[in-house]
Amino acid sequence: MMDSIAQYEKTEEQSEFLDSVIKTSVFVGELSEGLSSQMIASFKPVSYKKGTVLCYEGETEEANSMYVIENGECSVFREGRKLPEPYGTMTRGTIVGEMALLYDSPRKATVIAKTNITVFTMNKNAFKHFLHLIPAKEEELKQALTNVDKVIDKVSGFRTKYGGDVIQRFKPSRRWLWTRWTGTILQQSWKTAVINMIITMAVVLVAKIWAKPQWQLGMLPDSTNNIVIAKLLGLIAAWKYVQTITTFTLSFFLTQAYGLWKNIYNTARIVQGHLNDVNLLLACSAERDSNTGCYTSRAKECLEDVSRYTRLYHVFMWATFSSKLNVLLTDLGIRRMIGRGVISREQYKALRELKPEILPQHACIVWIINRSLQGMRDGAIHDDVALRDKIYERSMELQGHFAGVASQLAGKIPLAYAHFVQILVDTFLLLAPLALYSELGIWSIPSVGILTLFYSGLLDLSKILLHPLGNDDDTYDDSVNMDLAVIIRESNAGSTRWMDAGNVVPFRAM
Repeated sequence: MMDSIAQYEKTEEQSEFLDSVIKTSVFVGELSEGLSSQMIASFKPVSYKKGTVLCYEGETEEANSMYVIENGECSVFREGRKLPEPYGTMTRGTIVGEMALLYDSPRKATVIAKTNITVFTMNKNAFKHFLHLIPAKEEELKQALTNVDKVIDKVSGFRTKYGGDVIQRFKPSRRWLWTRWTGTILQQSWKTAVINMIITMAVVLVAKIWAKPQWQLGMLPDSTNNIVIAKLLGLIAAWKYVQTITTFTLSFFLTQAYGLWKNIYNTARIVQGHLNDVNLLLACSAERDSNTGCYTSRAKECLEDVSRYTRLYHVFMWATFSSKLNVLLTDLGIRRMIGRGVISREQYKALRELKPEILPQHACIVWIINRSLQGMRDGAIHDDVALRDKIYERSMELQGHFAGVASQLAGKIPLAYAHFVQILVDTFLLLAPLALYSELGIWSIPSVGILTLFYSGLLDLSKILLHPLGNDDDTYDDSVNMDLAVIIRESNAGSTRWMDAGNVVPFRAM
């Protein structure tokens, strides 16, 4: 088979470049030296002019090649719109089109050369040949990559939870609110209400046989002429006491749960603001060319580096806390982020050197501080004591907020408290059919349904709010919780906003 695969000469520098790309790719990883050399030789060097389309979204028969960008940049479009940065630009070392070959599926995006580019291309036959030689289970790899790509699609903005909003918004109109279903507590609690109504129907039927009521259907029970109803009067009194305790306890429980949710949301916004502050401060203090007034090349490089580190910090921070984003912390997830342009190979190699107990975001904080200080020493950033102190301050606050989120999520509610509230609500609702029948008769059926909907609904709402990041093992529909992907995307945009806004100024910059 190898004899039928064309091989192409390359310089030592090109071979080393392709070797580094191969070793960090999601579908290859570490290879034997011989197999790695064969794979490198099978890449064909090609040059394309600006505006050339490497692949079209949805194409199938033409999806017969993958590319590794050696020099230049490409833009990524899905459904006709460019993806936000850093997902919308592919640079040196990025692999293009490999997923269509791996899955034998249509292209997922349109990729267009943003500048003149040089790439290394491999055809589908060669790709499949080397894929079968890799000591990994192909189907397991495909499933794992599918899971990673779903998360990256959310973070990149291609898949949105609430149409791009952090939380599901509402309109104040009564009519609009009454006609909602998805994302409401009614959607969560209607099954419990129906079950309790069925139980109440059974109680009504048993009472009709056992108590032999003399009143007509639909009339309220008469405790003076029926001994069974009279015996239930004590239960009614006890149930009303339980109702009082349940109402107070559940209200307090809900208040605490919403307090946690609100604190996590506020912290997320504060962290987002601090990351923006760092980029704003550096953008305002960056060195400028005395002739053009624009940033010097070394200043722009420093700003771009820090913006990358702030983006990575934010992604890794929330991936630590959210089970739905946690896959991004795995080696496969990080390597896939290389392919999607989120992280560089140099950053990946640095993260691999970390001890297991050190989280990636810890490294990112250090990178932010050190790169800022290096820029000051090099003259790319004006060396100012106040600026240096503010960078330290914001970085320390970021770490403090990270620890604060971890602390709040770890100690959100004691088991004994949650257990007590659950037992209290369940006891109240289980006694409701007997207690209400003695007063309401057949009308106890809808009454129990309404009570269950409200009390069980409030408890469900509290438990959902206690998992503000949706880490509830899909027990509940997490449509109440915030979409972290939106917050991450907003910070991604903010990481370059101030650099781009301040590159050209309407006055003579010194």
